[in-house]
Amino acid sequence: MRLFTILLVLVSSFLHAQEECVLMIPEVKTMGINRLQVDLDDVDTVTLPIVFHVIHTGAGEENNISDAQILSQVDVLNEEFEESKIQFCMAVRDPEGNPTNGITRYDASWNEEYLYEGVSNSGASSSGWDHEDMMEASGCWNPNEYINYYVVSEINGNDGGNGIQGFAYLGPTGDCRDGVVCLYNVTGNEGVVKPGRELGLTGVHEIGHHLSLYHTFSNSNDCEETNCETQGDQVCDTPPTTPNDIGCQTADCPDALIENFMDYTPETCRESFTVGQAERMHECLQTSRSGLVDNLSCVPVVDYDATALTAYYQQEWCTPTQDIWIDVVNQGTLPIPMLDVQLYVNGDEYTQTLFDVPVGTSEVFFPDVYVDGAQMFEVQTISEVDQYPDNDYAWWPISTVSGELLDIVVGTDNWANEVDWVLYDGDGEVVIGDGNYPFGYATYVYEACVNEGCYTFEATDTNGDGMCSLDFGNDGVCDIGGDGITISVGDDVILATGQTEYSLFDTTFCFTIGDCPLDFDGNGTVGNGDVLEMMLEYGCQSGCQTDPNNDGIVNVMDLLYMLTDLGDCPLEQDLSVGMLKDLTVTAASSGGVGRDPRIYDMSGRQVQGPLENLATGVYILKWKSLTKKVFVQ
Repeated sequence: MRLFTILLVLVSSFLHAQEECVLMIPEVKTMGINRLQVDLDDVDTVTLPIVFHVIHTGAGEENNISDAQILSQVDVLNEEFEESKIQFCMAVRDPEGNPTNGITRYDASWNEEYLYEGVSNSGASSSGWDHEDMMEASGCWNPNEYINYYVVSEINGNDGGNGIQGFAYLGPTGDCRDGVVCLYNVTGNEGVVKPGRELGLTGVHEIGHHLSLYHTFSNSNDCEETNCETQGDQVCDTPPTTPNDIGCQTADCPDALIENFMDYTPETCRESFTVGQAERMHECLQTSRSGLVDNLSCVPVVDYDATALTAYYQQEWCTPTQDIWIDVVNQGTLPIPMLDVQLYVNGDEYTQTLFDVPVGTSEVFFPDVYVDGAQMFEVQTISEVDQYPDNDYAWWPISTVSGELLDIVVGTDNWANEVDWVLYDGDGEVVIGDGNYPFGYATYVYEACVNEGCYTFEATDTNGDGMCSLDFGNDGVCDIGGDGITISVGDDVILATGQTEYSLFDTTFCFTIGDCPLDFDGNGTVGNGDVLEMMLEYGCQSGCQTDPNNDGIVNVMDLLYMLTDLGDCPLEQDLSVGMLKDLTVTAASSGGVGRDPRIYDMSGRQVQGPLENLATGVYILKWKSLTKKVFVQ
């Protein structure tokens, strides 16, 4: 596989020409990252798991570097990335969840190419064991969850000297190629390190590439650029520079940051990333390499450790309750004798107790959870034997839409195969439809979850006579036929076609979910503000949000309709404070807890504190499947 490379030459502090690194760019990947405009002040420090794969040529060879030398490299990384709010840990869990020290060793002395030439970076003039084959043979770990750092004896047969010191992939490859490769004698700052590389900054440089940083001189042929976000290294606080900075005092471009880790200057010069580079790395960690953040690879393996993994639920619902499934993971080594799984939604608590929870993933079922108006799910796992409580809490934002249940009843005539119908939403997308029925004089019942807005219903009868089988007098009155089509929401009939009304039929209807459908501005009354909201849509004929008479068009008829209903929204129920206090029920789920009614003022804010403190006025009561406007006196 052909890989694009950038080969740029550095004259080292000890006068040997050395290529610092090769930046590997996968052909099939998009090079840009999603620019989130991350502000470094707004992000927390993240810890990334790293595993070192030492690819050596024998147990006694100096390229089989010590654990201490490897740990010194991690210390260097943590020191130099600290201001960028990035830290590293030696992985303590392998991909199978077993304990590890984060170091693997692979004897490659059997491979003659590697024995004499080291690893090849797949460049045109390179020699040695192909790096992809080497990475796979030595046992790469999931690159979405670990930084694979390969310590090698040589690169392209350079004898660890006058050539490439390391290379890394800028973007994920989806396979074992994705990782960082460095020579053994430029890894860490103690042990077997060569002159000019005693500070361990080659690894810092390569990890910078891995987290989406280009060289500071990338794509630059001079000291000018017109768009810092698309030219050069695509970071605006790193001025343009060229790859010819060979000392700590000399630079071709007057504003060049020769002290930057992503330059080719000697190690003694380099000491920092810029804020912009740090933000770009965090953008990478929030997008293409998000799997490196908050995984379990840095969490020690213990006997007992439970955590919530994810939640499953319907993306749309038409009832205020629904079933929730939570995946709970026992990531310890032994079964957990007893585990309480607590789910919090809308301030309500639901508890399920599990016994003898096996190692691995268990599904926990919560039926009939009240989800109306919820913004998130929160889960807490509780066990007396849990040895790692830091991961016992999890939460997920809820991206759902509640709606109303639309009932559609089709009563066919004897020629049922002539009938077809479809319901479209305001965007023209099909909600539900059917037709070409096999049985005449039959009733077909459908349900669809719909939201506030406008819908178009279209029905056809290929013979043009609707649901009528026989008209004895040929007088337009059907003597034998089906019941036609009826659409309703609860007890409200939206559409009833009868038997003959739809040989070619389409209609648009709109409805509002809530206790006061004409209260468009949500202030609890129907008044001037609602009239203004409607007038802003005057003339609307599709997807209208303010259509009081639900005829599919906003016009003068809607204005007349509203003028007959000005004033307070009708009160559903009068309740005293004492009556509200008595509205307490027990959740139907096993281990459930009491669920009190929730009270909201007319601005939508939930009322906190004892019910005795409620002022006289109008409120919204939500309790189980009940949503009512109440007057407290």
